[in-house]
Amino acid sequence: MAEGRKSLASDEPPAAEHAVVELQDVGVDLKAAREAPANRSSSSFMPKPKVPMHLAFNDVCCYVPAMFQIPGFVSTVKKVAEACASRVSGKREVAPERQILHSITGVVNPGEVVAIMGPSGSGKTTFVSLLAGRNHARHTGEILYNDQHKPTDKAFKRQLGFVSQEDIMFEGLTVFETLYYTAVLRLPRAMTDKDKRERVSIILEVLGIAHVKDSIIGGFRVGRRGISGGEKKRVAIGQELLYNPSVILLDEPTSGLDSTTALNLIHTLHTLAQVGNRTIVTTIHQPSSRIYQMLDKLLLMGQGHLLFYGDASAATDYFATIGYTMPYGMNPADYFLDVASGWSGEPKEEAGNLNATDPELKALLGAIAEKPYSRQSSRQRDIELASSYASTKEVFGHKWRSVKQGEDGQEGGELLGPRYHTQVYVICIRSLKERRFERFSSDSLFTVFFMAILCGILWFQAGVGASLATYVGAGDVAALLFFLVTFLSFNILFSSIFTFPNEKNMLLKEREAGMYPISAFFFGRTMADIPLDTLIPVTVTTIIYVMTGLKPTVEAFLLTMMVVLITCFTAGSLGLLIGAAFLNLKRAQSVATILMLTIMLTGGFFVRDIPVWLSWISYLSYIQYAWDALINIHLKGRVPECQDNACDDSLLAQVKYDDVGVQFGILMLMLTVLRFAVYLSLRFGAKSR
Repeated sequence: MAEGRKSLASDEPPAAEHAVVELQDVGVDLKAAREAPANRSSSSFMPKPKVPMHLAFNDVCCYVPAMFQIPGFVSTVKKVAEACASRVSGKREVAPERQILHSITGVVNPGEVVAIMGPSGSGKTTFVSLLAGRNHARHTGEILYNDQHKPTDKAFKRQLGFVSQEDIMFEGLTVFETLYYTAVLRLPRAMTDKDKRERVSIILEVLGIAHVKDSIIGGFRVGRRGISGGEKKRVAIGQELLYNPSVILLDEPTSGLDSTTALNLIHTLHTLAQVGNRTIVTTIHQPSSRIYQMLDKLLLMGQGHLLFYGDASAATDYFATIGYTMPYGMNPADYFLDVASGWSGEPKEEAGNLNATDPELKALLGAIAEKPYSRQSSRQRDIELASSYASTKEVFGHKWRSVKQGEDGQEGGELLGPRYHTQVYVICIRSLKERRFERFSSDSLFTVFFMAILCGILWFQAGVGASLATYVGAGDVAALLFFLVTFLSFNILFSSIFTFPNEKNMLLKEREAGMYPISAFFFGRTMADIPLDTLIPVTVTTIIYVMTGLKPTVEAFLLTMMVVLITCFTAGSLGLLIGAAFLNLKRAQSVATILMLTIMLTGGFFVRDIPVWLSWISYLSYIQYAWDALINIHLKGRVPECQDNACDDSLLAQVKYDDVGVQFGILMLMLTVLRFAVYLSLRFGAKSR
């Protein structure tokens, strides 16, 4: 096996000392990169991490609830009742748990690529998520980075790259835009924009996706076909490689890739580990024999148990010593998966009393317990390296403090990310480009403009002076104004509730990476909403205003536009709040429908006499304030006063001609309160998740 790995190495790029140019600690010699020979690996020009990371995990066990509970109102009430009962009794009931990881132990040194293998359901994803700090299930044991418990500060998050099994990215952005905006939000502020673009170009070349850099990611939500699944996976990996983290954790990065592309990807990871002295751990499903030969260590799992951990080249010989001899010519990775699944071979010894459900796996665990793997050379090297890291702990501590504080004494130093206003600006621009397909789709535009023209036809010239001479005509104008604010409110609200449920995974991913605070995301998205939520209401209102002949003065037109826009912003804020609070599209739509219908029914148009015990709801209806303001703008002083109860049955009988500024001020107050509630919901929602 070692000979095979050696022969494969002959096909690799030149040795690191010949292939790597001198790199700055954080920057990169861009001139050398541009002038490099074509046959030189692009990954050689990636900057080295400032602090290499030594990863150790000892006796890691993980537990999950034994019974799955569907989230909902009933389960919530049940949890509250159980909590109250336990508080009254003074005894806390412990929910039954199921152990899914059993005493996983090992060491990963800088410069190594460790593959976690095992059949489906063996706990690979759970374990790598625990290493990355992305799995918050109850677990025991130790996970140490440089002999310290994993820190939670932003500086460390920027040194840890995690590629999830699910490709999380914005579907409306191009490949280059996806990587570029990630680079701007993650790379140090000391790097120029030119350097960041150059870094993106290098990543595109390294991962072989330069030919699709101008193609959109694509997906169901934007209604457009984009790049392939394999290309999406490489983009996701590229997002983490941009910052050149000290530790890279990947969950099945080769899924969906052809054998050649997968081989190139693993070769890139292997080069990044050796050249950059990085620690790389990846789960991998059925690698080819050529990929297996490139692995430094193998961690084999079966039903949450550790079956083997050591040099990948020694695994075949070890399993042969306990009775599991690999057939000649078979791919070692395929054979080990068969062994971990309890399918292949007969052990020499019978199993003891073990916590495994499959008899074959119990027999395998018994054989392993009877004759554990003696990886003397590998273990001795691990111990020596661990000792060297422990002996240089002060050096690493100094380097880590210098990374966080900066050699020049400035807080954050070279790892300090972009300034706050840059984060807000980038998130705003990214959101504008992402929502261009969603907000201005052909179906959406057709719907609103069709309704605007239909409304103009049905109320054609209803607002001219002659039509207002009668109470019936004035009532028609009042109905038109109510429909205007209601229709636009519905449109904005139901499009806004999709915002945060669709972006929740991206928000959580970027928050875990420490890319920006919640407030930057909130303000950036708010700024992006202004032009997107302004264009359609302004256009629709203008069409209806002209066709229906509403009050023909510039002042009335501008006041109408202001009221319509503030109403749309308020409706959009309510939609954002619902989406942020629930993050479940089906539930959010149900809640939005109930609230919108309630607001509409209490808006003063359909029901005049609301029961006293429900009258307070009308004060929360922003449609009522918007409608009152529009009636004051267009009907005040233009309709004759009612005499002798002549208009008791008219809509105008209950209209109060107040100052428009009062209604406008109330709408502004409601908008401010709703926006603040959206921020709080995002802030505390992100923490709870």
